Amino acid sequence: MKKYARRIFFVSLIVLLSFSAATGLFAQSEDHAVLLGTWDVELTAMGMQLEFVFKMDGDDLTGEMIFDMGTAEMADITYKEGKLTFTADVDAGGQMISIEGEATIEREAMTGVMFSDMGEADFLGTKRKDI
Repeated sequence: MKKYARRIFFVSLIVLLSFSAATGLFAQSEDHAVLLGTWDVELTAMGMQLEFVFKMDGDDLTGEMIFDMGTAEMADITYKEGKLTFTADVDAGGQMISIEGEATIEREAMTGVMFSDMGEADFLGTKRKDI
């Protein structure tokens, strides 16, 4: 009887841990769902227009900044409970600029700031509607 009780305990434990892990991943991807897609972004003081594009690559959140001079891959992206942080290395006409960004997302609006050796740049963004 103890053998069966022990087996049931271990099987139950494995099922419970598997369920917990699966729901944790689901919750993480659901949290990212608000962020995923293309955002039209404006650096407010400069009037510069760019795009942020966020996608899931398996379990990894990826991002790209697209602007007139080219593109830059975002790295170290975190997004949780409406807070976004990222880094990017941007080629600005042959000069590499390291950027750290942070933003708050509320529904389909983004408000944030990017920091670099050149100073700070506030930005606003709006998520594009899927067509």
